Amino acid sequence: MIRLPKNSRGENTRVQSSSPGLTITATPIGNLGDLSPRAEASLQNADFIACEDTRHTGLMLTRMGITHGKLIAYHDHSNPGVENGLIAAMKDGKSVTLVSDAGTPLLSDPGFSLVRRCHDEGLNVTTIPGPSAMLAALVVSGLATDRFYFAGFMPAPAGKRRTELAELISQTCTIIIYESPKRLLACLDDLAELAPEREIAVIRELTKLHEDIHRGLPRDVIRSFQDTPPRGEIVLVIGPAQSAAKPDDDNLTRMVKRAMADGHSRRDAVRMVSDAAGIPKKHVYGLALGIDEDPDENEDGS
Repeated sequence: MIRLPKNSRGENTRVQSSSPGLTITATPIGNLGDLSPRAEASLQNADFIACEDTRHTGLMLTRMGITHGKLIAYHDHSNPGVENGLIAAMKDGKSVTLVSDAGTPLLSDPGFSLVRRCHDEGLNVTTIPGPSAMLAALVVSGLATDRFYFAGFMPAPAGKRRTELAELISQTCTIIIYESPKRLLACLDDLAELAPEREIAVIRELTKLHEDIHRGLPRDVIRSFQDTPPRGEIVLVIGPAQSAAKPDDDNLTRMVKRAMADGHSRRDAVRMVSDAAGIPKKHVYGLALGIDEDPDENEDGS
């Protein structure tokens, strides 16, 4: 009788030795039950597992009862020798599985350089798809899914965040952002000013015990956190712009003032607000002319 090996859940599954090269493997974003049998086999059979944090990945493997090869710390601050060593190992016929702390690698996580080099070196690259906080948040948000843009994490400095948000919301598709719970309310305040009529969804703790969704206009969502400050892992989904939602002149003027207060020139502030609001630059510049600025600056509004 041939006995099929069993995974950690006691399920029969054919576990084959990993092929030489790189396997990009998605891991759970909260619920360990989301690890697929193929992902488990990849982790079990790889010669090396390249991971952001060996302690984090090691704990997951221990909890799942998965025996595994050597864990290698590989992240954005790794010494170049780490990546060189992984490439050399694969050239020598070894298999490497790349994982992030949670979800699908490379999506706001390390790995791009390694994947690129594998292709350049003619090494095999494959993937075992699975959990992704970005896609999970999008499909539960109730916002349009036909066209979307993933922006990753927002910059921590307030001025840079507002600048990037202003550029992002000039797009007409759904936007997906990762944000820290400590900065979420400030980010929502910016959205309430830049895009007050844009529908949003804040999704917390996906696949975990306390998963929840806050939907509505930015000010509505801010109010929903008044009694309970945001905590945990957060994804912010911003719905596509509605053509009828245009800020009035008072709001446009405030937006320009805010951008100038953040250190942008009048010209750059006008461009940012024009792009974000979908208002002709000439009209925004006319409003901006009434705003005081450094008299030494000479802006032509072009």
